[in-house]
Amino acid sequence: MDIFNNINLMEGLLDVKLKRHELLSNNLANVDTPGYKRSDITFESILRDNLNKSNIPMTVTNNRHIRTRKLLKDIQPKVYSQEDRSLRNDENNVDMDKEMVELIKNTLSYNIISDQIQKNFRILQTAISEGRK
Repeated sequence: MDIFNNINLMEGLLDVKLKRHELLSNNLANVDTPGYKRSDITFESILRDNLNKSNIPMTVTNNRHIRTRKLLKDIQPKVYSQEDRSLRNDENNVDMDKEMVELIKNTLSYNIISDQIQKNFRILQTAISEGRK
C-alpha cells in the first residue's frame, strides 16, 4: 500500500533531520574552537537524484532480480566536513548566523514532516474505524 511507503520515507527523512540538528548544534557549540570545521549532512539531493532517474520500467517479482532503482533503505545520507574556507584567523569556519538559520529551517522541516506522518496515521485510523460500520 502506498501510504505505508510514504510513512517509511518520512520516517527516514525525520532520522536525517534529527542527525542534521545534532550536527548544526555541534557546529554552534564549537563556534569558538580554533581550527574547527563545520559539518553538515546531505540527503535530499541524493534522494531526489535517485527518484528522478529515468530508468527502464521493470517489475521485480523476485529478490534476485536486478533493480533499476535503489530502494529507500539503500539510499544513505552523507555527512561531510566543510574544509574549503575559514572565516577567522583561527581557521574556524562556523558562521553563527548561518548555523542558526539552518537550524530553524531544519526544525521547521522536521515539524512539517512529523505533521504529515500524523495526518497519514489519522487517515488510517479513519479507514479502520469507518470500515467497522
